[in-house]
Amino acid sequence: MHRVSAFLVVVLLAAACTPAPSPSPAPSEPVSYPGWPPDASFELIPVPVQMDIVAGENRFLVNLIDNQNTSVASPDRPVTFNLYDLAADPQTPATSAESTYMTTIPTLPGLYRATVTFGRSGTWGLEAITTEPDGSHRTGRFIFDVRQTGTTPAIGAAAPASDTPTATDAAGIAAISTDDDPDPDFYTTSVADALTAHEPFVLVFATPAFCRSATCGPTLDVVKGIAADYKDRLTFINVEPYQLSMVDGHLQPVLTTNNLPIPVAAVNEWGLPTEPYIFVVDANGLISAKFEGIAAEDELRAAFDAVAGS
Repeated sequence: MHRVSAFLVVVLLAAACTPAPSPSPAPSEPVSYPGWPPDASFELIPVPVQMDIVAGENRFLVNLIDNQNTSVASPDRPVTFNLYDLAADPQTPATSAESTYMTTIPTLPGLYRATVTFGRSGTWGLEAITTEPDGSHRTGRFIFDVRQTGTTPAIGAAAPASDTPTATDAAGIAAISTDDDPDPDFYTTSVADALTAHEPFVLVFATPAFCRSATCGPTLDVVKGIAADYKDRLTFINVEPYQLSMVDGHLQPVLTTNNLPIPVAAVNEWGLPTEPYIFVVDANGLISAKFEGIAAEDELRAAFDAVAGS
């Protein structure tokens, strides 16, 4: 089956979800911070892996790599995050958090997860301090940008009433989903219908066949694996992020003249910068939680419990 390149998918989603830029001022000299890259190098490099990092509270995911670009994240290597508002004070952390190691899938490295709050937008520094198995400590630093607002709906914002596709039988599901083992209950209700009915719901944007990160299928499988415990209280909806057509009995992405996959309307309406993406919406139609990239069962259950009721 045809596969879309990871780079092209990133470019496409960024173009689809980002407003046209304003004219840029003339470039200025980059600001450097003593003790931070590129003025200082480190044996370890903590790299935030999500695209939607904004002022306020964030679910923060980080991969830890060495200077050979090999992941060294592991459950026996605890990591503390120190976060610096570099423009304000590059020497003193604005906030700190103990991270939790999160298993992803066997072919991908684990990640470190924490809930952190950025006091404002701008240039921030991440300092990761590890506790090694022998009790010693190592430090790595990385500079990244925090935006004032993200492209996806904020927590507490109204969910867009997207008219997402539905199906009621196996043939219908096969025409709208690339999941090779679909749960029929994930395709019976559209987002618009769930909002009209004031049903709390879980929306999963995931394409098992054409995912750029190889985590769409596993992420959808995690949600399917725990959905049975909530189906009497929550509606579950899976949406493929790209326009698809049936070719020789197989779904294929509809491509532009530049061979880029075309996002469905819901991708633009929800402002996705990447996939997979999970949103949890309460009975009032407000975003209660959201997860960029792969998510763990414990954090999903907590988010589902918050809107499912008893």
